[in-house]
Amino acid sequence: MIQYRTVDKLAARIALHGYGTNPQPWQDWVRERLPSRQGQRVLEVGAGTGALWPSKPDIALVPTDLSAAMCTTLRDKGFAPARCSADALPFAAGAFDGAIASHMLYHVDEPPKAIAELNRVLRPGGWLVATTNGGGHMAELWEIAEKVGLPMSFPLAVDLSFRAENAIALLSRDFGDIDLIRYEDELVVATPEPVVAYLASCVDRDLTGEELSVLHNEVAGRGTVRIHKHSVLVTARSDQGNGS
Repeated sequence: MIQYRTVDKLAARIALHGYGTNPQPWQDWVRERLPSRQGQRVLEVGAGTGALWPSKPDIALVPTDLSAAMCTTLRDKGFAPARCSADALPFAAGAFDGAIASHMLYHVDEPPKAIAELNRVLRPGGWLVATTNGGGHMAELWEIAEKVGLPMSFPLAVDLSFRAENAIALLSRDFGDIDLIRYEDELVVATPEPVVAYLASCVDRDLTGEELSVLHNEVAGRGTVRIHKHSVLVTARSDQGNGS
């Protein structure tokens, strides 16, 4: 996928979330809610640049990503990633105590297939943490994109294949003990550059100078941009061996 041939576009999107008003940053909030214990073997599918981990965790983490560029970045951080798709995992059944799928299940062609794969590689009773977005998430950015005619490569959050509104239903086919928690946050961005960089990263090509100028002027004309978020974390337990 063009979006992930390098880490630049993903990095621009991650950077915008640094303008959140929640005193606890997203990645810290997610790590705090992982039901992991020291020494557990944990799979992270679609690990990207490893942004969830500012330092090496005390678990036996196995990160994966389909992008060669992301895997290179993960290796540079000291991890040993596996390059693979989340819906075709090269691991034995029951190989992991836990699994993490952070904002990535909507990237696979068939989320139910990826969810079934995650269930397969977890031991009975193993845990899953998945994160995603819901309706209204960062809708202000999509309104700007529509105003200037940007060909966005991502759908609105309400149209994601795995989203806050259907996550429990999709996971319940393979998992039990499901709980959904919302992360309360709003982005407040006083300068146009971070917003322009985010929106430019959502297009599957480099914007022309004219397009960048039009986009910059539109964002700058709005002054401080406030962006509402709707991000959730879902925890679940594998139903393997429970007759489900």
